[in-house]
Amino acid sequence: MEDDEDEIEEIQPEDAISLVLESPEEAPPDVLNKSHDTIPPVNSYQIKPSLQEKFKEIPVREIIRNVVSTTLTGKAYDPSFVKRWTISIANEVNEKVKELQMKRYKHIVQVVIGEMKGAGVKSGVRCLWDSDVDGYTSEVFMNDTIFCLTTVFAIYLY
Repeated sequence: MEDDEDEIEEIQPEDAISLVLESPEEAPPDVLNKSHDTIPPVNSYQIKPSLQEKFKEIPVREIIRNVVSTTLTGKAYDPSFVKRWTISIANEVNEKVKELQMKRYKHIVQVVIGEMKGAGVKSGVRCLWDSDVDGYTSEVFMNDTIFCLTTVFAIYLY
C-alpha cells in the first residue's frame, strides 16, 4: 500500500503529455491530413438499414430449401413424428439464418407440416410492419405423403 502512494507522489506535471502545439510544423502528419469527412460522427443513429444490410431473401430461401429437403426427403407422413420434424426444421433454419448476421433484424420461423390427401390448403398471414425494411420469404416442400410450408419473417428493430 505504501509503495503505491510513493509512486503516485513521484509523478510530476511536466511528465504529462501536452496536446498544445507551438506551431503546425510540430504536429504529426496524420493529424494535419484529417478532415471532418474522415472523422465519424460521435452520436449518430441510423434509422433504416443500408441496401447491403437489408433482409436477404435468396440466401434464406436456400437455407429453408436445404434444411427441409434434408429432413423430409424419403419420409412418409406419420403423425407421431410431425412435431419432432417441425421443431427440428424450425430450430435448424433459425440457427442458419442467424449465421447470416443480418444486423438489427429479429427473425421468426414458422413451419407447417400436413398430410397430402388430395385436398387444397390455403394459408394466410397478417402482419403490421414497415414494408421498406421488413420482409419474409417462404418455401413449400411436397412429396407423395407430406407437404411442408416454412416461412421466415424478418423484422427490423428500430
